[in-house]
Amino acid sequence: MRAFTLGYEAGKRFLDDHEIFELIKKGQTEETPSPEEKPRLTLESLLPVDEPFRAIAQSVAGGDVEAAVDLVKMAVDDGRDGLIVATDGLLKGMDAISVLYDHKQAYVPEILLAAQALNAGLMECGDLNALESKGTVLIHTADGDLHDIGKKIVAAIVAANGYRVIDLGTSVDSARVLEAVRENSPVAVLGSSLMTSTRSAFLETADLLAREGIEVPLIIGGGAIDHAFAGQRENMRYARDPGELVGVLDAIVRERGK
Repeated sequence: MRAFTLGYEAGKRFLDDHEIFELIKKGQTEETPSPEEKPRLTLESLLPVDEPFRAIAQSVAGGDVEAAVDLVKMAVDDGRDGLIVATDGLLKGMDAISVLYDHKQAYVPEILLAAQALNAGLMECGDLNALESKGTVLIHTADGDLHDIGKKIVAAIVAANGYRVIDLGTSVDSARVLEAVRENSPVAVLGSSLMTSTRSAFLETADLLAREGIEVPLIIGGGAIDHAFAGQRENMRYARDPGELVGVLDAIVRERGK
């Protein structure tokens, strides 16, 4: 089973009309990949077969908040267990759009709007404490970096792959990261930087965690980051994209479980 919790910042509000317009405009400018890059998938093939779970998953994949809320309410009112509705319906929709994103068949707008619909649906499911989680991860952008959209995409995909994600926000300093690590005991800290002028903040964070004897990896990515930069500290790792990041996290969890 998968657990989805987009943390304290990302779950507080829906995107406003201007943000959605800008995301859709950005998505329309993305280049369409050639068929040779990865096999083409269809959303229909990735959705569950049985109703009402298929319709619920479709509402999430389509970023339809109203439909997600209404369908979940109907399912719960009909006696469906909220946990089953979440795992077999809502999360399947997020899984589907995440797979399409990994295959370059979905872009920024689809991921963020799907996450919005998912969060809205989860609010109607009741107590979901029984959802299995692989572990908690923290996510933030480097101190001085206010870019947010890429972080939210990563948070959505990581959460859809079974992790509880706590979003610390943008421009987060090393002291705040340390505090959050102590409070939440994460399996990893995720950091993003799109500006070379801010990426040095990750060196400070990595050094602070090491000095405090905290053996939690700092996994970093973004336009300003590469393998060479991440290799400057033993407790830093690089992830090129959300798909690679999930693989790194899964490897960390497997190693911890031995």
